[in-house]
Amino acid sequence: MELDGARMLVCGGGRRLGRAIAEDLGQAGCHVAISSRGQSTPVTVQPGRQSAALVADLADPHQAHSLVVAAADALAGLDGIVYAAGGAFTPTPLNEVTPALVEEALGSIVRGLLFVAQSAQAVLSDGGSLVVIGDVAAVRGWPSYLPHSAAKGAQRTLVSGLARSLAPRHRINLIHPGTVLPPEGSDAASLARITDRIPLGRIGTPADITSAVRYLLSADFVTGTELVVDGGRLVD
Repeated sequence: MELDGARMLVCGGGRRLGRAIAEDLGQAGCHVAISSRGQSTPVTVQPGRQSAALVADLADPHQAHSLVVAAADALAGLDGIVYAAGGAFTPTPLNEVTPALVEEALGSIVRGLLFVAQSAQAVLSDGGSLVVIGDVAAVRGWPSYLPHSAAKGAQRTLVSGLARSLAPRHRINLIHPGTVLPPEGSDAASLARITDRIPLGRIGTPADITSAVRYLLSADFVTGTELVVDGGRLVD
């Protein structure tokens, strides 16, 4: 896929890493639609390209379907989708985990992805690509983020199955970022503890992930793969 002129939807593109991905695709010459749960501003795109900001709660299958249709209408079609929507990223001890927290994680991370992918079949162009933003917590669960870790783990299985279901017309791949944007409110001491566990000696930047997104959107012979971008944190 050639990114210049491609029509992209970034689910969860209103803030943080999703926003950085959407802005980077705009810089690459894409038409870009973003979604978020609340109102947000469209990203900056090159002259002659289209940009749109849409509202959807992706835990609701009907809204997930409507979002894909609305994005295709706004951009006169779709060539790619980046699924960066998340939820329930709240440090919670095991004895304080609630059914609502589990439902929040599964709704936006798993159910939303499934129904966005289902709806994408009807609107994505031939050769269209989906990239899912996972988490290293899917590979090695974090005890303080159990609902989030479990939902991201379920994404791995979902992407594996979707790769076969969507082929040969469409591709889907998964990126597992490590620590890229520290949790809001992190202090210097906590960041130092995280950095000490990363073999490459630094916290990642959004650019580390956006370059991986560009690669997987464009890699026409790659589907069903998982790309870990974590500075080596998962290395034993």
